[in-house]
Amino acid sequence: MYILVPKLLFREKYFTYLFTLVSIITCGFLLMKQIDINFFEPYRIVKRRVFSSFFREILTATNLLTILVFAFTSIKLFQQWARDTERINELEKNSLQLELKELKNQINPHFLFNMLNNVNVLVKTDAEKASMTILKLYDFLRYQLYDNNQDSVLLLSEIRFLNDFMELEKMRRDDFSFELSIENKSDNEELLSQLVLPPNLFIPFIENAIKHSVDLDNHSKATIIFQIFNNQLVFISYNTKPEEPIEESQKGGLGLANVKRRLELLYGNNFTLKIEDNDKNYTATLTLPI
Repeated sequence: MYILVPKLLFREKYFTYLFTLVSIITCGFLLMKQIDINFFEPYRIVKRRVFSSFFREILTATNLLTILVFAFTSIKLFQQWARDTERINELEKNSLQLELKELKNQINPHFLFNMLNNVNVLVKTDAEKASMTILKLYDFLRYQLYDNNQDSVLLLSEIRFLNDFMELEKMRRDDFSFELSIENKSDNEELLSQLVLPPNLFIPFIENAIKHSVDLDNHSKATIIFQIFNNQLVFISYNTKPEEPIEESQKGGLGLANVKRRLELLYGNNFTLKIEDNDKNYTATLTLPI
């Protein structure tokens, strides 16, 4: 257990391990035979059994030794397997945490890039609105630095964050409107105020709804719905689309790709994401367990 298995078997020296094992069993048999004959024979009550061949005597006498050897080898193999499994799980956990952190770090600059772009447009068109936007951006950055770095945030805080983001877009675009509603369909009236979830799950969907709704000729609209049930949260993002897509609105997409991967890491197979994309509108429906 402490010498042969770690030094030989685990290092893939199988022939040396088997040869040493057979040698130890043989030496053990011979030593037991000599001890039995020289020390215990005078006290024997039952007459010694005489075998017809020496090989048969070895085979019979070494049964117990063989069983013990394989039993303790199995124990050592199980211990090694348990340690390896624990190490692999720890490595996978650390890897997933690093990947989650990297994905979230990619989403945040993508979001801030859009925010700064909004400020840049407003500075040229409406200085007063630009000033208000900068104040809003201050609140956003504070949210990003403090609340967003936590493992989980309140759903209400996230919704407030999304609402402010769309308010800024509405200030920048006169032909844009949005609706944000919350429907608590659970039996617990306080569930809405207590519900927490990982941060930044919905920002990429909001960004896409705003980006793909840009229409130079017609009014554009985005509708965001949060539905809370007893055991699941349903998020619906709906937006209109222009008759002819604007080339600028097709850029990006990094946030949505990242959030899909984050959902896989956070929830495994316990979530559903359905995308409906046609000529007139775009709808994303995300269902999460709570």
